[in-house]
Amino acid sequence: MRILPTIPPWLRVAIGAQCGLLIGMGLGRFSYTPMVPALIASGNLSEAEAGYVGAINLGGYLLGGLSVPWLLRRADRVAWLRAAICVSVLCLLASIVPGGFLWLAFWRGLIGIAVAVIMILGISSVTATAPAGRTGLANAVAYTGVGLGILLSAAGLPWLLAIGEVWAWSTAAFIGLAALAIALWAWSGPAAEAARRIPAPPAGLGAARGDGLRLVVAQGLFAVGLVPHSIYWVDYLIRSLGWSAGAAGAQWVLFGAAAIAGTLVWGRIGDRIGFRPALVAVYLSLALGAVLPVLVTAAPAILASTLLVGAQPGLTAIIAGQAQKIMGPGSMLGLWRWMVLSVGAAQLVGGYALVALFNATGSYLAVFGVGGLAFAAGAVLVAGLKAGRA
Repeated sequence: MRILPTIPPWLRVAIGAQCGLLIGMGLGRFSYTPMVPALIASGNLSEAEAGYVGAINLGGYLLGGLSVPWLLRRADRVAWLRAAICVSVLCLLASIVPGGFLWLAFWRGLIGIAVAVIMILGISSVTATAPAGRTGLANAVAYTGVGLGILLSAAGLPWLLAIGEVWAWSTAAFIGLAALAIALWAWSGPAAEAARRIPAPPAGLGAARGDGLRLVVAQGLFAVGLVPHSIYWVDYLIRSLGWSAGAAGAQWVLFGAAAIAGTLVWGRIGDRIGFRPALVAVYLSLALGAVLPVLVTAAPAILASTLLVGAQPGLTAIIAGQAQKIMGPGSMLGLWRWMVLSVGAAQLVGGYALVALFNATGSYLAVFGVGGLAFAAGAVLVAGLKAGRA
């Protein structure tokens, strides 16, 4: 007698990607930011070393993206996805040990490599296996893993850090182990077979080259646009607007909640009205969210900015669906890999450039304005996309 409903393979693939992104991106990347002050205060890292560890993580992300073709020549995508998720959990466990700069830098670099593999192979598997009319939903399910990681990091880690760093790292690792169990189940049986049947990607972009290039550049602009909120949002609320640390931290919790809800909402919108118009709409909403808080400082405007920009994983869910659409039947892995690399490179370069801009001007308006312009430019780019092949 069957008690639980049968979960279709495409949804298991999406759940597997969701758990992988929760471990590698949500916990692996976003759990580090709230831990930095405690790591510096305890003497485990200096201020400069904390920055280097973050940069090494981003460098690992780029290295992981570049390595995917080499990896696929040696084993199939399911084997590498399982391996990358296991390595990510190992990195979380290793971070519990207070080994200092070199120890943490090694494991943060390794998890950066692993999350790029999860992002590229996982999302390309989701889009290739999702049925017609469900691509946006499938991608949204996968990307809620990122939002859940942000939410858990924002809501739980500050409280745990008050008890001790070991408690914070151990809790992240425990959640990672639970997600690993679900991920290994998801990437097995019918879902694994469906992923293995995905055709090899074409050698080039072919007829999709023009639209493919647009998406690669648009992804880079998206990454640049996110930098101001990623680095300066809480700082802006506290130092410029005079908010308390508790009130500013609550906005970051809402940011994580918006990442979950907004991803699902934008994914469904993409399925209903089409990916291209949905992409224009989400880029414009992000542009508004980026510049609104430095133009209008009232609490409703701050909340609107938190929710609009917090919903940003929804853009990635939609743009992945558009990438699959313009590539036609089969795998969008080749194009998606370049889009992921574009994000990594833009985060690295844009992050340093906007920090330098702020250090030179001391102006939040300048930094958030650049973010808004990047999102607006992305809207212009995607508005010129063709209808796609499917």
